[in-house]
Amino acid sequence: MYEIFIQIIGFLGIALNIISVQFNSHFKIMLFKTLGSLTFVIQYIFLGAWVGMIMDFIGCIRNVIFTHNVQKGKSNKWWVVFFSAFTFVAGVVTIIATWSKSIGYAKNWSTNPTVVLYIAVSISIISIVAKLLTTIAYGFKSPHVIRRINIPSNACWVVYNLVAFSIAGVINDLMCLVSTIVAEIRYTRKPKNKVIEDK
Repeated sequence: MYEIFIQIIGFLGIALNIISVQFNSHFKIMLFKTLGSLTFVIQYIFLGAWVGMIMDFIGCIRNVIFTHNVQKGKSNKWWVVFFSAFTFVAGVVTIIATWSKSIGYAKNWSTNPTVVLYIAVSISIISIVAKLLTTIAYGFKSPHVIRRINIPSNACWVVYNLVAFSIAGVINDLMCLVSTIVAEIRYTRKPKNKVIEDK
């Protein structure tokens, strides 16, 4: 029952992330993204995955700051710079701390030491790029910009989880990717005078 409870929390987080991009409002997108991240924070606590928990918790703080600034008509420019720098440093520290896992993932794909190193470095860079993309995306007010920058971010996570043989991760990110593309098509196909941002 304990394991089932943990998985239910994860599926709730996935659902919140998928739903988030279906809105055409910065506030609503960020609200559901933040709720999704908080859900994963709770799951990571139960799993003892402290690095993931810390990164998602920081993401929640970032989302709240970005949303507040957009609602007040303030620029997120310097906050984007700050959180991008922080994300980069945290990503590098995480890569160093979990390097053995990255090597382990790579060894599932090749026995050649050079290829293993290349794969490990590549997926490490991909994970940082994915986090940086979402940090930049959430700093914008436009829901269209948020969705469009989220598309390559989701694609990066699909590749990362595929290499890591995380089937649940691949399914999650593919569903988020499809949801984002569907939402973007849905809103861009409407006549411009009918596409009104939700409040």
